[in-house]
Amino acid sequence: MGRAASQPAREADTLDELRFHWGTAYDVDLIDGMWTARRKDGRSSKLADPLPEGLRLLIQADYVAMPVPRDLP
Repeated sequence: MGRAASQPAREADTLDELRFHWGTAYDVDLIDGMWTARRKDGRSSKLADPLPEGLRLLIQADYVAMPVPRDLP
């Protein structure tokens, strides 16, 4: 029978998933239990939420309001 993934492993997988989808436009991190993102074009303040789903929703809303160029370093 399979074992459930540990909390750090699930967080790492979730962080990788967010970075996969949004990493060309945002710097995404998990710091001290807070999920954060900063636009790579520097046009807004840090987005933050205690839940990864909350951060994903914040990123989506921010991106819809003002898309980030996807070709930034």
